[in-house]
Amino acid sequence: MTGRVMRVLVAYSAAANVVPTTLEYLTALKDLPGCEVQFVHCTDDARLNFDINEFDVLINSYSARLCFDWYLNPDYVRAVLSFRGLKIAIAQDEYDRTGVLRSAIRRLGFHVLLTSVQKEFWPLVYPAMQLPGVALRQVLTGYAPAAHPDRRIKPLADRPFPIGYRGRQIGARYGRLGFEKFEIGRYMAALCDELGQPHNIRTDEASRIYGEDWFNFIGDCRTMLGSESGSNAFDFDQELEREIERFRALHGRAPEYPELTDFLAPFERPFDTGQVSPRVFECAAMMTPMILFRGRYSDAIVPDVHYIPLEKDFSNARDVLARLDNFESLQGYVERAHEHLIASGNYSYRALTSVIASAIEELYPGVVGDPERQHWRSVAQPWRSPHDPQDPYTVALSEVPTDAPQLSAYLSAKQDHLRQLLEPRSAPQNDDVPQAVDDIPQAEGDAHQAAEPADPDMNPVGPIGKMWRAVPGRVRSRVSPLLAWLAR
Repeated sequence: MTGRVMRVLVAYSAAANVVPTTLEYLTALKDLPGCEVQFVHCTDDARLNFDINEFDVLINSYSARLCFDWYLNPDYVRAVLSFRGLKIAIAQDEYDRTGVLRSAIRRLGFHVLLTSVQKEFWPLVYPAMQLPGVALRQVLTGYAPAAHPDRRIKPLADRPFPIGYRGRQIGARYGRLGFEKFEIGRYMAALCDELGQPHNIRTDEASRIYGEDWFNFIGDCRTMLGSESGSNAFDFDQELEREIERFRALHGRAPEYPELTDFLAPFERPFDTGQVSPRVFECAAMMTPMILFRGRYSDAIVPDVHYIPLEKDFSNARDVLARLDNFESLQGYVERAHEHLIASGNYSYRALTSVIASAIEELYPGVVGDPERQHWRSVAQPWRSPHDPQDPYTVALSEVPTDAPQLSAYLSAKQDHLRQLLEPRSAPQNDDVPQAVDDIPQAEGDAHQAAEPADPDMNPVGPIGKMWRAVPGRVRSRVSPLLAWLAR
């Protein structure tokens, strides 16, 4: 790459690691070729306690969301501004507060942006005049999961559920693509019931499945429904967000997609950015044939080759259900999908790390070789935390680089530790609470460890969530978009 091992720091939010695919994405960055990679949690109350310029490259993970200008910890923001190496930002859900996202990329001085938006839409989403000098690279929102020796692949004939699905109503914010995640399950479940077709299709919150149980469910389904991920409703200046809040204030609830279809139409019309969901890769890995709404899917899969296409008006729905017992045809779909998405290796996380490694090799020499930056490096002082090292908040909430990303439970443990430090010395100790920062759970073990989903109406950071309903409404409306994203 550059002739020496590069030190890379990946900044992320531990709260987002409640989602197994997010944790898997982060963990994959550990395998960047030619690099020594470490991780640091940078949101909530994190207080940086190390010199960021000990690293050559900074990667801002998509979980440390740049579109929320209040989300990143101020310590981290100051550190990024002072960082003298190559800065890489990874963005997802780029339809949220797109203008704020672009502003943050400029203000923090990122050199590279990894985007899941297809290249033909870059002039609309990331025009050169908005991001001068920023190199764009296209990546996917997720990749094929690593092989797991304990996951058993059942023959299609032995699977108890002829057709399965899990989805839910996520409201109007994500436009037509978001609505389709619910609508495909609602309609097909009703049709199956009408025809007496056995199924395991659910669209309620209580039926959602997490962790390794999700892979067991995929393996029990002869076919799996699905739709494109992402959204075509790009909210550049938060006008869509404000309209949803106006509806909520008027009706006392969030709107559903059919209630804002006309308002959403001009937002969505210029775009066709449907993404391939991690579910597609998971189904291919578990050798489960897919019945998907016809769509783009990041141009990764082809209808009638890798999946059985379902028309969005459901005009062929009965014909599709009639194929559930054609095992020879289903086997052909699953073998082609597995060969293309899994066996080829073209969609493994190595594809992601290859893009990043190429960007480092191409752009790092120019960044560190720039005369102004060389002068800056010669006079700049090491990063020093502005906080009192004896302050209980600093003791409990300090962050240093780790060899693996932390699990979401890490945040609650740190808050527990802080609470202990603030309690009077005579207070009884709880043996179940970590007594030191070193006792906080680490991110070891299976990346698909089951975890409770975040509640969209609560902050996932331990005791802070208990105060959520006491927060003024204007603040809640500001924070709600982030919590909704964490809970999806």
